Amino acid sequence: MKNFIFAFILFALLLTVNAAPFQLSKRAITFEALTNDIIKHVTFLIIGYAGKDGNPIVDPYTQTFNYSIKAGTPFNISASDVPTPELPDPYTIAVGVGERFADSLFLFACSSATVGGSSEKSKIFDIYN
Repeated sequence: MKNFIFAFILFALLLTVNAAPFQLSKRAITFEALTNDIIKHVTFLIIGYAGKDGNPIVDPYTQTFNYSIKAGTPFNISASDVPTPELPDPYTIAVGVGERFADSLFLFACSSATVGGSSEKSKIFDIYN
């Protein structure tokens, strides 16, 4: 019986120690309301992928909104036909909402996440080439 209790405590300790590093990657995510109106066929969704070095893997995917939305109104958009390239480990994905003015890109909102790899220092990710 003592061996069983010892084995159980050892097993529980190993599980706790092994799970500890994964809790470092959990972070609170906060989104704020947009201050710009989304305009039908003008405002677009942009999705881009980058490798470990921060360089884009493929050209970013863009999709215009099919309806207008007042600033501050919650909304959803589906992007079902986003081409997904062969992704390295780790890779970064970035999603943004914005408009194009002349040769410039004006983002209202964006978010990015690094997937895979370890907890490395974040790289600068440029989807606007």
